[in-house]
Amino acid sequence: MLSVKPEVVSTLVDCFEYLSNELKDDEARTLRARARDMPAELVSKGFSYVIVLTASRGDLKVVELGLTSTSCQELVKSARDRKLGKEDIGYALYGAILLLSLKKLGAIGEEKFSKLVERSLKDPILNQTAYIVMDWIKRLAEAYLERRRE
Repeated sequence: MLSVKPEVVSTLVDCFEYLSNELKDDEARTLRARARDMPAELVSKGFSYVIVLTASRGDLKVVELGLTSTSCQELVKSARDRKLGKEDIGYALYGAILLLSLKKLGAIGEEKFSKLVERSLKDPILNQTAYIVMDWIKRLAEAYLERRRE
């Protein structure tokens, strides 16, 4: 059985704690929605599709930053600097957080988005590893990014 290293979970917890205080309500809502939707995309279409989807609907530069960044603070700063809209920021941050986590786990080592996509098409194990990380992201998003009650 594959599992996630404690330091990866710790990074994700720190990340979502930060995001819960930093994101605007509508941005948090869209990130939470992505965290809930993306595992189904992974199961039906694979990791390569998921990561390309986050880059196409979000922002390639922010998603790619997940390959080299060490913190969610850096990802949010980049998204803010690029003036992403609420939907775009949800996709971009989701993709970047996923890549940051997979990098920290040691599942990926690429620093260029294009190289990651090429490699991921040939690595079926990456789908399984990504699913486990995505489940943690989903649960932490549900825990930290509360639904706003009207």
